[in-house]
Amino acid sequence: MRSKLPSLNSLKSFEAVARHLSFTKAAAELYVTQAAASHQIKILEEQLGVELFSRHPRRIQLTSEGEILLPVMTKSLDAIASGVEKITSNTGLGMLRVRLGPSISAKWLSPKLNDFWRHNPGINLSLFHSNEEVNFSREDIDIAVTYGDGNWPNLECFHLLSLDFFPVCSPAIVAGLSGDFSENDLENLPLLHDASYKSWSTWVRDANLNGVNPNRGVIIDDTNVLVQAAIDGQGVAMGSSLLVSEHLRSGRLVRLFDHILKPDEGYYVICPKAHLQRQNVRLFKNWLLSQI
Repeated sequence: MRSKLPSLNSLKSFEAVARHLSFTKAAAELYVTQAAASHQIKILEEQLGVELFSRHPRRIQLTSEGEILLPVMTKSLDAIASGVEKITSNTGLGMLRVRLGPSISAKWLSPKLNDFWRHNPGINLSLFHSNEEVNFSREDIDIAVTYGDGNWPNLECFHLLSLDFFPVCSPAIVAGLSGDFSENDLENLPLLHDASYKSWSTWVRDANLNGVNPNRGVIIDDTNVLVQAAIDGQGVAMGSSLLVSEHLRSGRLVRLFDHILKPDEGYYVICPKAHLQRQNVRLFKNWLLSQI
């Protein structure tokens, strides 16, 4: 009997399309194109010799055969997922999928990973880097480290790191000035921004530098690239101790002004509450927090 079963890909595609009653939403969930999802359904219907969906100009609906198959597939896929979760939660082994920003990964997490592997040799990490907000319902992610205000509805949030911000630039820029760095110098130099003008605007206001217009310059949405642009003398960036301490010690960057901006936002470890039932998720979360 099992030799006659259709492919798992086509069955998964059917379950997703039937649950959403949408090829577009199912394709997004499965990380495939709409055409690929549609092709899988066509293959399944040909293998079964029945139509599973009635196609209409702007909608689809299940046929009677599709209505029979959907609850069977939902129950079966849930059973597979439950079995896999029991195996990994009982042994602590398996792949742990982590989403985080490239900057905190490179500057903070990466140097510490040997310690994690030394204490947790049975857990394999798969790191996915993005500055976009993680969507646990659509992405195959177990746990994430993300920047924000700590308010993520329906998620468990654990504060990891706070940041401090202050202007930094290449020493070549300072060396080209006739005297000490001043407010006028800052106004005449390009500003480098991370994602938006917000950090510079808040820092300028709090530092009472009324002669500086913060709403200008280049926005660079990758902090690693932003810091490199400052090192290359492209302008003045808002740096933080977490990301630029090494460059300050080496002399590749110099700090300007004494005022420090301490925003309410910070880095948090986040995941759905159900994910904490998995031993590997709990171990990684607890290890992250122990590194502070």
